[in-house]
Amino acid sequence: AMYYFYLRDWSRQDLKMSEEVVLEVAQGVKLKALSEQLKHAGLIDHSSKFFVWVRLHGGFRHFQAGPYKFSQTVNPNEIISKMMKGDIYTPTVLELTIPEGFTKNQIFKRLERLKVGSERELVSLSTNRDFLKKFGLNGTNLEGYLYPATYRFYKFPSPERVLSQMVKEFFARLPPHYQNHIKALGLSLNEAVTFASLIEKETALESEKTLISEVIWNRLNARIPLGIDASIIYGIKDYKGDLKTRHLKDKSNKYNTRVHRGLPPGPIGSPSVSSLQAVLNPENFGNFYYVLLPNQGKKHHFSKTLREHNLFVRKLVKSQLKVSR
Repeated sequence: AMYYFYLRDWSRQDLKMSEEVVLEVAQGVKLKALSEQLKHAGLIDHSSKFFVWVRLHGGFRHFQAGPYKFSQTVNPNEIISKMMKGDIYTPTVLELTIPEGFTKNQIFKRLERLKVGSERELVSLSTNRDFLKKFGLNGTNLEGYLYPATYRFYKFPSPERVLSQMVKEFFARLPPHYQNHIKALGLSLNEAVTFASLIEKETALESEKTLISEVIWNRLNARIPLGIDASIIYGIKDYKGDLKTRHLKDKSNKYNTRVHRGLPPGPIGSPSVSSLQAVLNPENFGNFYYVLLPNQGKKHHFSKTLREHNLFVRKLVKSQLKVSR
């Protein structure tokens, strides 16, 4: 009995480790061999004590084969419980982070860089009718439905696997009863995601999302063009970073929200959940306009009238001229 208590105390003593150890437990390994292996790896200080303690303790038949990871400190009881639970170490082979507002093309370029399929392959998959149907999507492609988040894969994934995971994440993150709420507002899912993607692109501040939402709703209801440049830019092939007057007048660009009234034909990027939520919760201030405030970082000034709006546009232009001098 004394020896039992001695072993019990020993089994609770932490051993400090100088480095991380990944130990592979073979299928059908004998307890004696495993005890030696643990001692050799520096995870225990006595193989015979471990052998006896596991025997007394029982449970060796529940030990599961596979790789186990240990770091910082370790004691025999932790080793036993890890192996009985089969708490196997699976290293991440691919970690993928998609920022909010990324377009599908930015996502495909990132995936191509990570060697998950070619851009061409990804584009064709994202417009594949059967692939879209699998998720009940009736748009023409996956734009807006590839949820911006960090994804980890423990086995190198196929392009299908990655895109499926992102669409599943989108539906998992949709606020409760979202589809019913937008239906009540007269929007299809595709329109709501389009709306949310405009909000995502128009402000970097969470606090402004419901304000932007109100302006878009007010303009839609008043049948005034939205005039959202991020949408125009989305529709320009090979955009070089400067919006020209000819771009603003281009009727052939279906995403030109200065010329065409209503929402653009589809999403212009991947919205986050707070942007999807903002579609349902517009503010009620009567604002129709917004413009960046000079020297206020990313903040906008919201106005009810064009007169007030133009005043603030002039302020912004003036401050930009100062900077460029």
